[in-house]
Amino acid sequence: MATALPILEIEEPGADLARKTVFIKLHLGLLGNSRKVSSSQVEVDADKALIRVSKNLLDSPELQAIRSLDGDIRRYLYDTCLPFDVGIHLLPLGLIEAVDERLREFKAQRDELVEAFLLAYPRLCQEAALRLRTLYNPTDYPPVDEVRACFTLSWQYISYGVPEQLGEISARIFETEREKAAEAMSQACDEIQQVMRASLLEMVNHLRDRLADQPDGKPQRLRESTVQKLREFLTTFNLRNVVDDQELKEQVERAQALLEGVSTDELRNMPLVRASVREGMASIAAQMDVLVSDRVSRKFRFDEA
Repeated sequence: MATALPILEIEEPGADLARKTVFIKLHLGLLGNSRKVSSSQVEVDADKALIRVSKNLLDSPELQAIRSLDGDIRRYLYDTCLPFDVGIHLLPLGLIEAVDERLREFKAQRDELVEAFLLAYPRLCQEAALRLRTLYNPTDYPPVDEVRACFTLSWQYISYGVPEQLGEISARIFETEREKAAEAMSQACDEIQQVMRASLLEMVNHLRDRLADQPDGKPQRLRESTVQKLREFLTTFNLRNVVDDQELKEQVERAQALLEGVSTDELRNMPLVRASVREGMASIAAQMDVLVSDRVSRKFRFDEA
């Protein structure tokens, strides 16, 4: 699925980033489940020129399961890849094999969900006819083979740079595009550094707060996911540290040392361990506050899920 394109190496700054990463282009195909309804078919006490009405074609938990999985796939890439631009996933080369394996697992899971939906599809169409009544249109419901073709999942890896062939066509355009590519990667370096720092700060603060006692002296609820998200960040940091942020690496190593050999149950049930780790996380947070810039545009999710 990877693409091998001849590219010109981008001059500094940003050249190292271009060599250490690729883009993932993801495509998710899904059956549309809504259609517009003519305003003439709806009775309302209003100007129909201002009314827009649609209908759901199918009431299907099977289809919703596919939509939910697609959301999981997008979130996985968002959380694993590095910031670059909206809809673009910038992946460190060291994570390609792990990401590719995970995407293949997602695809196998999605294929199973699609088959479950296709099995239910004839029944769902019959139910739709009964429920939509006069709004039912049989042409909205294609044959199963056509429906199957709507569900696609594919991805490819793309190197970033300026195609060498462009220089043969126009030296001016080639040079302009090379400068634009260098600038884009340089800006990406800055954002990646800030986002990675902000990410660690948020997770460290979150764990520190969860390890604090409640006003009545009882420990707060600590979910496994809170600790696991931080551990995953620490474990994959060296592969994701494509901008070689040594100051951040120092704080990552401190956090790793704090959590080394400490289980979530120990953090929940052993007051001395809780206090020690909380104090260490507070110290790291203080250092991270100095490193983190105010100009961080990417949003992170640290929900207690």
